[in-house]
Amino acid sequence: MFALLEASARVYLFGLAGLVPSRINSVHGLHQTGFVRASPEPRLGWELEPNIDSYFKLVRFRTNSRGLRDREYTLAKPEESFRVAVVGASFALPAGVAIEDAFHSLLEERLTGEPAGLRYEFINFAVGMYGPEQVLAALELRALDYDPDLILFTTTLLSEPAMLVAPGSQGGRKTEAPLSLLVFQRTYPVLQSFLLRLLRYRLGAVSDASAPVGIFEQAFIDLVARVRPDTRPLDLARDRAVLPAPPALPVLDRLARLQGQRGVPIVVVRLEFDTHREVSGDRPSRSDLPTRCRELSLLCHDTRDAFEGTDAHGFWVHPLDPHPNARAHERFARSIAEFLRGHGLLEPRRAEAQ
Repeated sequence: MFALLEASARVYLFGLAGLVPSRINSVHGLHQTGFVRASPEPRLGWELEPNIDSYFKLVRFRTNSRGLRDREYTLAKPEESFRVAVVGASFALPAGVAIEDAFHSLLEERLTGEPAGLRYEFINFAVGMYGPEQVLAALELRALDYDPDLILFTTTLLSEPAMLVAPGSQGGRKTEAPLSLLVFQRTYPVLQSFLLRLLRYRLGAVSDASAPVGIFEQAFIDLVARVRPDTRPLDLARDRAVLPAPPALPVLDRLARLQGQRGVPIVVVRLEFDTHREVSGDRPSRSDLPTRCRELSLLCHDTRDAFEGTDAHGFWVHPLDPHPNARAHERFARSIAEFLRGHGLLEPRRAEAQ
C-alpha cells in the first residue's frame, strides 16, 4: 500500500516521469547533482563542470565546453551580431526548465527572427546558488570576455538586500563563500519518500526542492563513496571556496561603475513572478532597488508586472519547488523584450548612446 501511495505521489508531482528512476534522481539541489566543481577563481567559489549531459529537476541539462548552460559560442563576437550577457543564479540558469524554454533562449530565437539584419546572441552565465557578489564576479571574470553589447544582471528578492548593502570592511580578512556550509555531494532522491515530502508540505512545512538526506539514502551514498572515491563531498573550504573580502561598496554601486568604465548598458532585472512576495523585516523595501538604480543611472526592470492577477503556484516547477517553470519564462521573455525595445537597447547604436 505504501509503494502504491508513493508511486501515486510521484505521478501527481512529476507526471509519468515520476516513475522513471533516472528522472527522479534529478530532483534535488544543484549542490547535490555532482555537476559542480571548485572554481580556480576564488571570487566564484564554485562553477559548473563543462560538457555535462544529464538531467536536473527532470529536464535535460547540458553544459558547453566552457561550463555554461548554453550552446557553444565563439569568444570573438561574429560580425552583424548583437550580444547580450545574462548573469544570475538559479532563476536564470534556469532550474527545472529546458534550456530552449528559458527566457534568454526565447529572446535569442525571436529577436534573431525579426527583420533587423542582426543575429542576437543571449549567452547564459548563470550558476545556481550564486549570490550577488558571485554574479558580479561571473560578469567581470567570464561574461566580459565575450564582448557583450548589453548586460542583463538578474536578481531576486532573496538576493536583493546583498545588492544594496555594502558588505563592510573586513580588515583585509577572508570571508566564507555564501552557502559554503552546504554539502556538495551527489544524492539519490529515488531513495527518498516524495509521499512524506508532499504530506509535510500539505501540513504547512516550507517547500524545499532538496529534502534532507534520509538514513537509507545516506547509507547508499556512503557505499558509493567507498566504491568510487571521486564521488566524495566537494570540500569548498579546502578547494578555494574562501573568497577574498569584498570591497566596501555595494554590488549595485560597482555595477554602475562598471557600466561607466566599459560603456556597456546594464539592466538590473528583478526576475520574479510572485506578485505577493515582498522583502520583509530589516530588508530593503520593494521600491529600494529601482530608486537606487535611478540614482546610479542604471536601468531596472521588474518582471512581476507581467504576472498581475495570477496565482504564483501555477508558475512553480512542481508543487514542491518554487522555481519558475516554462510558463513563467515565457512571460519573462515577453516582459523583458518589451522593456528592452521601449528603451532602444536592442539596436547597437542606440544601446551605445544609452
